[in-house]
Amino acid sequence: MPNIGNLYIKLGSVWLVVGMVMGIAMGVAEDFKLAPLHAHINLLGFACHLLFGLAYKQWPELARSKIAVAQFWIFALATPVMAVGLYFTLQAGPAAPTIVGSFGLLIGAILFSFLVWTREASPALQAGRAGA
Repeated sequence: MPNIGNLYIKLGSVWLVVGMVMGIAMGVAEDFKLAPLHAHINLLGFACHLLFGLAYKQWPELARSKIAVAQFWIFALATPVMAVGLYFTLQAGPAAPTIVGSFGLLIGAILFSFLVWTREASPALQAGRAGA
């Protein structure tokens, strides 16, 4: 799999543009009913993807885990599911896609947290920390 850190940063940059275009469109139309979606796109789409990418670049040993690959795919796929679902939910549509996407995001966040907290346990990672 290509570099997870780079992929996360590239996805984050796409979410940044989507969030900004959406914010500008809402402002021009003076219609802010989708503001919760705009916030979620910016925070979960842009900020989380960018921060995950920076973390994986700072500690590349995190990305070597199979858990990191699963975490990437779960979070990266759950983000658009949640975003599309939230769009429909805010339009009085079904909530199921929003719920499914949100649980995917939660699982991805838990996996990321697990990777960060357990990196201390690896002797190779501790040796890498000694120079940091």
